[in-house]
Amino acid sequence: MNRSASSAPAARARFAALLLVAACGGEQPAETAAPLQSSGAEAAEQRGGGMEITGTLGTIPERKVHTALEPKLGSFQRCFVQGAREVEFIGGRMEFYFRVADDGAVEWVYPRSSTVGHRATEQCLLAVVQSTRFPAPQGGTGAEVAWSFEIDPPEDVRAPVQWQADDVQAVLSAQREALASCALGDGGLLVTVYVAPGGQLLGAGASASSREAADAIDCALSAIGAWPLPDPGSYAAKVSFAVP
Repeated sequence: MNRSASSAPAARARFAALLLVAACGGEQPAETAAPLQSSGAEAAEQRGGGMEITGTLGTIPERKVHTALEPKLGSFQRCFVQGAREVEFIGGRMEFYFRVADDGAVEWVYPRSSTVGHRATEQCLLAVVQSTRFPAPQGGTGAEVAWSFEIDPPEDVRAPVQWQADDVQAVLSAQREALASCALGDGGLLVTVYVAPGGQLLGAGASASSREAADAIDCALSAIGAWPLPDPGSYAAKVSFAVP
């Protein structure tokens, strides 16, 4: 169904940055969530300490990451406007994981978590982050950053029925071999799909636990597109499930 920009998802968008604290000895960085407009960050800066988003090799001050990404809100919303032309109740949260080079360019970005459920929209969102310029990382040759974006479905459209992963477990078990050729490596995917009455697939998207697994997203979604999905009944359903 075609939808105008005025009725597409807008207004209620939320952002969060994950502070990646560099660990010594090759350990994994710890993570803590921080709001986009953090009074705590401002207070820390007033105390002279400051908060930083820290990567494996360098750091970028949190406020500078926000400064670079906040102006992209309109671009993110336009991605959802386009997606709403195919899935009218589209919405969800997406966490981007990306590496910033020493010149401020984004070297790579992939969806580390997503419940958007529409691949074209997810790719549009990724392209926005990919095109963003950041300040040069401090104290290293690059920084890795996690940052999330969430937008609600439009208020004038009924939200899809929320299924649990168990509702598609039988299909996933029966079709697991169809995913064997997608080379997920040591990673896995979180797949989100919208299912129309009659079991018709309306939209599908996915996020990955690693860059290697992210390369297999299109292969996996192509296979899932041929699956015989359960019939949700009189109204569409939305479900997220893991693909190991």
